[in-house]
Amino acid sequence: MSLAVIFCEDRFREDLEVLAEASGYHLLDPQQEMDDATTVVQHLLPQFPNLLAVVSEGAGQRWVRDFDRSQTRYWLVAVGSPCGPGCEPPARQPHRRLLSLNQTSREYLGQLLDDWLDRDLVRVDCFTFGYRDGLPAEADWVVDTRFLDSPYWIPEMRELSGSDPSVRQHTMAQTGAQELLDNFLPMLINLLPLYQTQRRSVLRVAVGCTGGKHRSVAIASELVDRINQSGQALARHLERAPLHLPQALD
Repeated sequence: MSLAVIFCEDRFREDLEVLAEASGYHLLDPQQEMDDATTVVQHLLPQFPNLLAVVSEGAGQRWVRDFDRSQTRYWLVAVGSPCGPGCEPPARQPHRRLLSLNQTSREYLGQLLDDWLDRDLVRVDCFTFGYRDGLPAEADWVVDTRFLDSPYWIPEMRELSGSDPSVRQHTMAQTGAQELLDNFLPMLINLLPLYQTQRRSVLRVAVGCTGGKHRSVAIASELVDRINQSGQALARHLERAPLHLPQALD
């Protein structure tokens, strides 16, 4: 179950509600459904596994108090001040995950809501990068493929990418590529249930090579295919790195 409470200024409310509905959340109506936390915990959470309440600043103190009494596990997100101008955010609690946002773009908030969705299977987002550009802060796991022979040095492959069948075939024909995937994939799959116990439904794996064009793309594509074939998770290959989201203060 996923429950998020977002305190925000009125100017962000409409965007958040549109994004939440598009992401598959049931929006709580503060006036009709949120007289107390018991209603949410006993009646709404079993019916709607992904709930979101968007609350204008100034109404936050009562909401925090009600949910804390019930010991319900939830996200508490402050866009601006969580309970009015000058108000300090609530202290950390075992059942509460705190997040304070300064960025409020539509894309940023949409990715944040997508990350919180309660999923039957963890989703693994794979993306590629070049080490010459530095390590990506967005990654949960980083896979280094620079030990493989680079197709860059084969003239007819230099201008291609790892998504080209010839480049992918050349990369996967190397013994090291098979050993990497044969060892990495079981470890990843075995740890996914532990991520779920920590309420993590999205895991980001960055695959890197020198330029981020050949080896990394080929390995990332193969990794996504094998994860999906396993049936233990859902995987997708992102065309670009996701936004860097803040970590929960827990």
